[in-house]
Amino acid sequence: RARGDADRGGGPGRRCVSVCVSPVPPPARPPPGRKGEGRNGTAGPGGVSGGGGAQPACPAAGPGGGTGRAPWARPAAGPRSACAAAGERGHTGTRPGHTGRGGGGGGGEGVGDPRRPLTPPSSFSSSSSSSLCPRSPPLLGLLPGRFSIFPLFFLALLLGFASLLWLQLSCSGEGPVPGDGQSRGGPRQPCPPQAPLPPPLAVEEDEPSWGPHRLALLVPFRERFEELLTFVPYMHRFLSKKRIRHHIFILNQVDHFRFNRASLINVGFLESGNDTDYIAMHDVDLLPLNEQLDYSFPEAGPFHVASPELHPLYHYKTYVGGILLLTKQHYEMCNGMSNRFWGWGREDDEFYRRIKGAGLQVRRPSGITTGYETFQHLHDPAWRKRDQKRIAAQKQEQFKVDREGGLNNVRYRIESRTALNVAGAPCTVLNILLDCDTSETPWCTFG
Repeated sequence: RARGDADRGGGPGRRCVSVCVSPVPPPARPPPGRKGEGRNGTAGPGGVSGGGGAQPACPAAGPGGGTGRAPWARPAAGPRSACAAAGERGHTGTRPGHTGRGGGGGGGEGVGDPRRPLTPPSSFSSSSSSSLCPRSPPLLGLLPGRFSIFPLFFLALLLGFASLLWLQLSCSGEGPVPGDGQSRGGPRQPCPPQAPLPPPLAVEEDEPSWGPHRLALLVPFRERFEELLTFVPYMHRFLSKKRIRHHIFILNQVDHFRFNRASLINVGFLESGNDTDYIAMHDVDLLPLNEQLDYSFPEAGPFHVASPELHPLYHYKTYVGGILLLTKQHYEMCNGMSNRFWGWGREDDEFYRRIKGAGLQVRRPSGITTGYETFQHLHDPAWRKRDQKRIAAQKQEQFKVDREGGLNNVRYRIESRTALNVAGAPCTVLNILLDCDTSETPWCTFG
């Protein structure tokens, strides 16, 4: 609005003109102590621009870019990141007050009022900065940069083993006692008792109900002690329940030749003594589960307990392996088994021909309804590999009938005879050294 001449100092008589104009608001000043904002090197209110190009906005700028840092801001602990490093190349503000320090690309900081105390504004609180640069959870901050879960897993596993060891030692009396047992600690607690094995059956073989015959259970054996620990007590209880007089012979081959099942049975027959009148050729890894199976004296001829209809693995008609009962008289009629079979297999097939050649008929169980569940087979082929190699002319010789060898020419020496008691079951272990004529059977060695 124009004023009059009197107001302007003009002379009287001059004309007064009124002009209406739009009011122009004065430029807004930032609040005292607050920081200006600028981009790409442009100064914000309250400061001049620093050098550098465009950078993303951060609470604290890196060298050459970002906003400035307020004097009251505390530097973050740890390594300096792009958002945590302060700009060092900005220019100072130009107005009086508290001089700000600008970042390279975010402009200078505002200046405060020297008459007011310097306090951090709300816009620079930790919550606002965390929204721009997110932080890790507090627990992960204690872990290294490249962290894997596997070390924690192994550590927990190790602690578990240590706890079990401590428990075992503390209850068995072999480890240190926490406390002296008088003032700080009590006496050690006993370990929980193990489940006892079932007691062996009381054998009264002198009773008339047991019958007049006595069985020699011949078990060819080599390095199967875990199977032996199961076999001996099981068969002793099984035969005792059926009131069958018996003596278990473990025929342990201790020489360095290949395993010879047939020769071991020949030796067991010769060493079984006169107090037994029939034999059972019995595998150590085969347990009868059906109590209806007959182990009595086979007066009518060889009795094949593990018949092809019941054996869990072998089902061909001429099979006579596993468990076969014969009287000693019938075994002598066959001249025993051939001594030419070193390694695993084929000796029982050849013995079937000997039985037929002696005019004997193989009998098998009848009325058994359990099928292939009649026996338990303990052998694990993945753990114990069978010696099925065929060396030199063995592949051709294994299908021939040996009409000369058997009981009459088995060569052996008894290294020791030991009476053992396995979980209450008596048995006799014969350590046997077989002999081999390499000119006749060169495949008896492992070479």
